[in-house]
Amino acid sequence: MAQPQPEEYREEPHNPPAFNIPRVVLLLGAAMVLVHGVRTQLLTLDQDFWVLNVFAFVPIFYQVDPARLMQPLSIYWSPVTHGFLHGDWTHLIVNLVWLAAFGSAVARRLRASRFLIFMLLSTAAGALAHFLFHMDGNSPVIGASGAVSACMGAAVRFAFAPGQPMEIAIRRPALSLIQSLQNRSIMTFVVIWFAFNFLAGSGIIPLGVEGQIAWEAHMGGFLFGWLFFAAFDPVAKAPRNPFEQNQF
Repeated sequence: MAQPQPEEYREEPHNPPAFNIPRVVLLLGAAMVLVHGVRTQLLTLDQDFWVLNVFAFVPIFYQVDPARLMQPLSIYWSPVTHGFLHGDWTHLIVNLVWLAAFGSAVARRLRASRFLIFMLLSTAAGALAHFLFHMDGNSPVIGASGAVSACMGAAVRFAFAPGQPMEIAIRRPALSLIQSLQNRSIMTFVVIWFAFNFLAGSGIIPLGVEGQIAWEAHMGGFLFGWLFFAAFDPVAKAPRNPFEQNQF
């Protein structure tokens, strides 16, 4: 006889809406659109140059005397604020599409406050990864790709259950890191994702966006989401009773 499932895992029939993007994801997307709209439509070239110097992530800024910078304190917030800046509308739209796809699943699982903290830290993790490869780089790094990649990394810990709709997957216990490493579907996705980002960042696969792809930031964000997802996940771990586990 089937045993009752814990409340947070109980499947209930419902009709999900065609578009179910969490409000926190919509707000983040709207903020990115607003920032890019102001930069492209209202600011002069000199004003936009100032914005990039103060809010974009520039690795070499951490190697020089802060007094030489337009805003010395920018080294403290640029690892996060660079995520709200984009090179062009194509760059922004691509990030918004992937944010809606993967960020929505992660946001619905983590809820707004945890999701915002996760996004801020994953943006900084992407900046750190880029810095480790380009400590003397003087090109501004911009875009939410690091945080979006973190959402992809986090999603593989709970969204790869075969035959289950996302409405159920977001309430199920996440795989442990070891379990995800042993999952063939997840590892295939990870290998393809890393290979694609490396090839795109190397220019072998053109993506039609201005500037060079900061693939190191993508990988840093992805690894942060994949490795540290459990630290943010509010869903209880799977029960240890083997019979109860078969109920899921």
